[in-house]
Amino acid sequence: MAGTNIGTYEYSQQDGQPIECYKFTIGITRYQYTSSVDNIDLKFVENGMTRTETYLADYIKRQNVKPTCKGDSSALIVIVTKDNPVAKMYQGPPPEIPVLLKIYRLHEQDYNQRDIVFTGRVSQASFNGSDCELTVKVENWAAREIPNGKRQYTCNKVVYSKRCRLKEEEWQIPVFIDRVVGLNIFSTTFALYPDGHFAGGIFRFEGNVRLIAEHVGDRVRLKYPFIRTPRNEVIVAPGCDHLFSTCAKRFNNALNFDGCPWVPPTDPSKKEVGKGVYWVDSQVIKRDTDGYVGVID
Repeated sequence: MAGTNIGTYEYSQQDGQPIECYKFTIGITRYQYTSSVDNIDLKFVENGMTRTETYLADYIKRQNVKPTCKGDSSALIVIVTKDNPVAKMYQGPPPEIPVLLKIYRLHEQDYNQRDIVFTGRVSQASFNGSDCELTVKVENWAAREIPNGKRQYTCNKVVYSKRCRLKEEEWQIPVFIDRVVGLNIFSTTFALYPDGHFAGGIFRFEGNVRLIAEHVGDRVRLKYPFIRTPRNEVIVAPGCDHLFSTCAKRFNNALNFDGCPWVPPTDPSKKEVGKGVYWVDSQVIKRDTDGYVGVID
């Protein structure tokens, strides 16, 4: 890093003790951490005003930047604990606004001499034991998210998202847990609903969130465990399989369904042959490209 702000220290055998500071930004909220053993205060001067940002010493590390592949962006893996606030944002549906990351590299001898070594956007998170691996990609125009829903049979929207317009708090129900076996949670309340009702839904316990992978009878299976075993009363919200019948029958949200009525499903079993594109109980539902939804007499 010759010719950079920290070049002198970077190549010094005596003073070369690099420290990195990680700034995650989502909207107006910031989460700031450092690989140092102590908290670090960095001063920034903007428009003649000085402000101080505190970076908390926490478990955080990164891998080397992956080389750019044709048609893809450079990516970086940042590892935090699964209880880190940034990791928790990915324990349920992913954040609806981008999570951005900026990494500063500096040395203990002079915090004012620093370089930005990476900027990107968190594209996904995976959980491995007690760790959460955040994949951060360099943003470019080709990869930037734009409104571009696919022309497909199923809905493109994430349930309870802003585009879906369903409010999770209006669909949450309290559930008293009977027993827990690994990732399987048993409750008589689950048996009151048809199989699959909670699949893809949200399970909340002590402020933490997990996605529900399966629902059969009085059992739901979580995608990954909580730190503490869930007990007593928890909060659960039903899931969505992105089919029109589910959107109409379970949620009464057909106006916000964005699947295309003229595209056949990839799985023929999801469409009743001979009964039109969308069939809900005994009524055929009409939906045109302007969003109109009505019942065909």
